[in-house]
Amino acid sequence: MSGPVLVLVGPPGAGKSVVGRAVAERLGVEFVDTDAAVGARAGNDVGAAFVDLGEERFRQLEAEVVREALTTSGVVAIGGGAVTAVRPQLERCAAAGTAVVFLDVSLSAAASRVGLNVPRSVALGNARAQLSAMLEERRPGYAAVATAVVETADREVAEVVDAVLDEIAHSDGSSSTP
Repeated sequence: MSGPVLVLVGPPGAGKSVVGRAVAERLGVEFVDTDAAVGARAGNDVGAAFVDLGEERFRQLEAEVVREALTTSGVVAIGGGAVTAVRPQLERCAAAGTAVVFLDVSLSAAASRVGLNVPRSVALGNARAQLSAMLEERRPGYAAVATAVVETADREVAEVVDAVLDEIAHSDGSSSTP
């Protein structure tokens, strides 16, 4: 099999970076966080890059970075908004035996993890409602490319890592039991 051992997809706050880093460490392989790579290439963090570049250019850069990351042999965590643009590449990875795991998370857990669990001024807009809409909009795309789904909301990182490692074992053909 060529390409990554594991690709993690899911919304912000699902744990892709934390879980991906831990899985890569356990497997002794490289970890690529495409959000970090996009930020590095843009010369800023990913949030500032989105604002500075504008959504269209940001999405182009993000797709380029993800396509490159999907040629590595390690663990890849894909930014939440990139899945649609790279769906054919993700489908090829899955067909080649790569575990593409959708880390799913509830709205309340995601909101807490990304810092949206504090009261905000109405003038700032309803960021939690925006996150909810994004989760609803993107969830079918994550599920469509995934070879497995792992819920992260009420689990410790170590539990999620173990579940993801189980999915890798099942996707690489090493398990011959039906």
